[in-house]
Amino acid sequence: MVKLDGIKLTPERALIIKDTAVIADLHLGLENVMLEKGVAVPRMQIIEIVESVKRIIEKYRIKRIVVAGDLKHEFSRNLPYEWEDVERFLRAIENVDLEVVRGNHDNFLATILAKHGIELKEEVEIEGWTVVHGHKTCEKPKIIMGHEHPAVKIRFRGSVYSYHCYLKIIRKKQTNQYIIVLPAFSPLVSGSDILLAENFLSPILRNVNDDEIEIYAVDGEVVYLGRLSDLKSVTL
Repeated sequence: MVKLDGIKLTPERALIIKDTAVIADLHLGLENVMLEKGVAVPRMQIIEIVESVKRIIEKYRIKRIVVAGDLKHEFSRNLPYEWEDVERFLRAIENVDLEVVRGNHDNFLATILAKHGIELKEEVEIEGWTVVHGHKTCEKPKIIMGHEHPAVKIRFRGSVYSYHCYLKIIRKKQTNQYIIVLPAFSPLVSGSDILLAENFLSPILRNVNDDEIEIYAVDGEVVYLGRLSDLKSVTL
């Protein structure tokens, strides 16, 4: 675990502020989308996610969970797996407070959440930090977001080693924003290699320089890898 300015970056891919855990990009129901495309994937993701969240609650004594967008996967409707998996997730953590931020995949999520009396929010405030998904602009000074699914993929002797990662970004040259980007919480999302990406998806990260980005990789523990500019210079 790594501590940064009052927050904790955990190896469980959850950011902790006091008794609140923030996770992003669960993409529940992804297996249903893949099945419609002719790819049969064992329906294990919800089991892994529920077990992981329960461990986080117990280990860090969590009383509140904030999902920073993309709780479900399908854009255009609510698929059967999504209904079932979202409700199973909600039942599994009913002993803690839950807040859900709207992601770009969550167009129809409000229908499911409303049955449980949960509001789908555009942003959530935690101890001076603003939690958003990241698919829309946000000018708040301290931001926690998802959306990017950041990962570092290192190629060595014919093999590729992939690590989910947190990004710490301080934009001193323009907006003076402090941004933390979360890794995807879904075990089915391998992540997008930031070493090869020419641009970020989020408008919040538009024109961010490589030397403004620090990387914290997750591999059983959280490991500081340095600035993106330095990592690119030794790996590419």
